[in-house]
Amino acid sequence: MKMRLAGLAAALLVSPLLQAAAPLEASSEALRVDKAAAAVREQWKAATTAGAAVPQLGLPALAQERVEAMQRRNRESQQRRLQIGITRSIASEAVADVPGAELTAVAGGNVLRLDVVSPGAAGLRTALRVGSWPDGVQLRVAGAVFGDHIYAVDGKAARAQADAQGVFWTAATDGERQRLELFIPAEVDPAKVVLAVGALSHLVVAPQTGAGRSKALGDSDSCNVDVVCRVGTLGEPFVSIKNSVARMIFQSDGAAYTCTGTLLNDQDAATQIPYFFTAHHCIGNQSEASSLITFWNNETPSCGVDANGPNTQVGGGAQLLYSQGSTDGALLRLNNTPPGGAVLAGWNANALTPNTAVIGVHHPSGDIKKVSRGNHSGTRANVNFGGQNVDSTWKSSWSEGTTEQGSSGSGLFTLNGSGYQLRGGLFGGGASCGNTGQSEAAGNVDFYSRLDQIFPSIQQYLTTQAAGPTRDYSGQWDSPGEGGRGLSLFSYGNVLFALWFVYDGQGRAQWNQLDPQWVGADAAQGKVLRWTGPAWGPNYDPRQLVRRDIGTFSLTFTSATDATFTYNVEGVNRTIPMKKLPY
Repeated sequence: MKMRLAGLAAALLVSPLLQAAAPLEASSEALRVDKAAAAVREQWKAATTAGAAVPQLGLPALAQERVEAMQRRNRESQQRRLQIGITRSIASEAVADVPGAELTAVAGGNVLRLDVVSPGAAGLRTALRVGSWPDGVQLRVAGAVFGDHIYAVDGKAARAQADAQGVFWTAATDGERQRLELFIPAEVDPAKVVLAVGALSHLVVAPQTGAGRSKALGDSDSCNVDVVCRVGTLGEPFVSIKNSVARMIFQSDGAAYTCTGTLLNDQDAATQIPYFFTAHHCIGNQSEASSLITFWNNETPSCGVDANGPNTQVGGGAQLLYSQGSTDGALLRLNNTPPGGAVLAGWNANALTPNTAVIGVHHPSGDIKKVSRGNHSGTRANVNFGGQNVDSTWKSSWSEGTTEQGSSGSGLFTLNGSGYQLRGGLFGGGASCGNTGQSEAAGNVDFYSRLDQIFPSIQQYLTTQAAGPTRDYSGQWDSPGEGGRGLSLFSYGNVLFALWFVYDGQGRAQWNQLDPQWVGADAAQGKVLRWTGPAWGPNYDPRQLVRRDIGTFSLTFTSATDATFTYNVEGVNRTIPMKKLPY
């Protein structure tokens, strides 16, 4: 049951009280793969004849100044995400004549074919407008290098994976040329299907071979340690956790970036949902999540040898479940399942004890997978990189290995019993090969997001406890140390009314209605609503009341007297601790 009251009241469905608290941890679990579903080797629908001409959309050579500016930004940033490409808009680049795709009859229908070229690119991705694609169409792409490695997606999936503007990013392919082939089944009128290219992502690092102007393979500093070199020392628990880590490529603000993320387990043994944990400063909105591709088993099979292993690309983007600047945490749900051999990592959402041994598994500089080992030395508040302030972070210093740009979002792990568990993700820091083994005072320190503080906002995805409250939360809730704002909660039978008030510097009150749904144990989320209308008086007309949706929120109760309130309202995104007043 859900109630709506005019003006300021919001109703929450209350589940039976006094449920048992769920444990704040989970163990790793190998990803189960359907062995009967054999991998399909994709083939072009239209035969490619030697010397056969295909229309070509070619951009002019990329100005070297743009690459140098990108490299300069990378050098100056303390955040650990790494720019590896530049988005080139077809509309704004100097293209005299934009050719249309070629229509060719094939068995079962027709195909539209087009080659896109960005001279000097080590790799390419293409932004396509897919909003009008009907079900049944099939897109295939391949690059100039590994031309027999064809990536395919059908029209329905492409629409589902596109961003809010209907833009779908193709797989990343090596070389300066990418071939596009759109198959249109016979029952679809080809005149109603358009292969429209909006932009190219000019990559300076080849996604499969690691070659390019800023090569990734072997590009990280010399103190970094290949994960295979520590398998014998750290054993099977380490093998599991390294197999949960993937390299990321995604589009953001007119550029391509690489970060690192971790496949995360939940507490339900019956399901294997591909949750993926990384950093907010990597994936901060749904458009970035929609463009995500991940690379699995990107590691050398031999210690000390630069080889990139299977390096399996999984496209399709992801659904953004949580991303918060003040914690730097982000949780996604991948749209496509990682390959066999991947592991869903365990996690622990309890506080981390200082002087605990930690490891990090990551892709520094987009290189093959590396491991760092060191020590957790406590917390630091208000860490700011690139204008992003994180309220509280874990600190870690490295006795072996380090982190670099491209390591952003990678997991910090501790050993609990027989398995490693994730405790947070890399935000940034000053650790480098130049200070490995030295003191924190010498700059050997990295800062990680805190899973214990992120967990209240994501527990509905990771725990098995039923949605709903376990206590009566009626009362006045205030923000400690930050006057002028709070929550008024009142329980009436099976309904909880929730109001959020804010007073400005002149003492003027603004009341907002919360419109939530329980999504986990003691966790609710939903819309923030604001009502406006005529002033109260003899001519008051309730029909003039206007309700506006002004944002979203989540509210998670961590005890009978403590809660975490996160909101994104009119461009302001914050997380605030709340305390129940004792009256």
